[in-house]
Amino acid sequence: MYIRKNFAVVLYTLLSLAAMPDARAQDSSSFTLKQCIDYASENNSNIKVARHDEEYGLRQIREVKGRALPQVNINGTFEDRLKVPLLIIPGANFGGGSEGFRMGYKYNSSLTGEVTQMIIDPSFGIGLKAAKQNTLYYRQNTQQVSEQTAYNIATAYYRVIVLQERLSLLESNISTTKKVLEVTELQFRNGVAKSVDVKRLQVNSNNLESQIREASLNLEQAYNNLKFYMGMPLENKITLSDTSLDQVAEALVLPQSGAENRIEYKMAQTNLELQRLNVRNNIRGYYPTLSAYGNYGYQGQGPELGLFRTANNGWVDYTSSSIGLRLRIPVFDGLQRDSRIQQSKIRVSQQEENIKLLRQNISLEVSNSYTQYQNTLKRIESEKANVELAQEVYKITQLEFREGVSTSTDLVEAELSLRQSQNVYTQTLLDLYTARLAYERANGNLLKYISSK
Repeated sequence: MYIRKNFAVVLYTLLSLAAMPDARAQDSSSFTLKQCIDYASENNSNIKVARHDEEYGLRQIREVKGRALPQVNINGTFEDRLKVPLLIIPGANFGGGSEGFRMGYKYNSSLTGEVTQMIIDPSFGIGLKAAKQNTLYYRQNTQQVSEQTAYNIATAYYRVIVLQERLSLLESNISTTKKVLEVTELQFRNGVAKSVDVKRLQVNSNNLESQIREASLNLEQAYNNLKFYMGMPLENKITLSDTSLDQVAEALVLPQSGAENRIEYKMAQTNLELQRLNVRNNIRGYYPTLSAYGNYGYQGQGPELGLFRTANNGWVDYTSSSIGLRLRIPVFDGLQRDSRIQQSKIRVSQQEENIKLLRQNISLEVSNSYTQYQNTLKRIESEKANVELAQEVYKITQLEFREGVSTSTDLVEAELSLRQSQNVYTQTLLDLYTARLAYERANGNLLKYISSK
């Protein structure tokens, strides 16, 4: 009885858990803007490629550091002398003739190992600094790709929100239009309304349905764009959590400059440092280098096929070894190095001018984005008031149409005016979102701004 009772409790618990909705599965398809960007950081292919570049830069540092470690090489050869060379000694038999002696044996083998160690190489330190700067550049590039991806996602995210609002407004309009159409059809059957009124309202209803289909298609495409930037399969279904339409409507202050915060500016500075290091590296090419070496070798020769001496093959072998220093002093290279130095200095001057131009461009972007946002902020209030006014006119015209004071033409025109004002409002709303994103990106605060939402 006790076992049966326990089994019933366990079975009931399992069935209860199975019947409960999977909160994790439900929540996994609902995304805030920040969650979309977090998802992209793990799945967007552009970000993955940039991170591979970072890893590539780290491997470059290891490669340069490897130059300071001992270098060990082993070389081996096996040779079959098809024709053994002769050593000719003139007058060897005192008869005025010459006699030839074979130089070695038919088969030869050798095995040599050598260790070299860098002692002085003026270009090593410069190369290591350049590799580290290059890695920094790759890391900054990853940040730039991440910011661009975040901007694309935010733009697509806001577009979905605005298109959802537009679709909702159209559905509200057609709901009202169909109700008026039903009343007008009833009035027509009772002889109160005209046939032309029914037809006008039916045409208007058909136009609204066509716009709803188009808006639905645009919304689906906007979702696909968002999923593409996130790195999400297009067949996945997602919903958005941040659907508020007033989260960016706030006054801003024009900053002095956003150049120092911009990742593009930081990358330009890193590139300038790389160009300067290249100049120094070319100059160091005039300096002498010093390295130590040590080697140990085996040589073997014999008349029979083999690799080393045995008791019966008649081979002769010996070993050799040496240690020493190698000094290399560059003397003259036809002015090639001097030309490379001058070329690298020109690149430095070019990069310095590029940085000046970039700073000017960033200042222009900051000013223009601020002006665009402020103007759009003023427009949104005006367009919102127009929508409210058009809604009021539409309601009054509906009432007058029911009372027979206005015509169906007046009603259709009022609905069309409302629809146009709604379209302008939602487009201005999207412009406001986009202008705010452009403003934050121009000031180098895009990721910080999105994280705060």
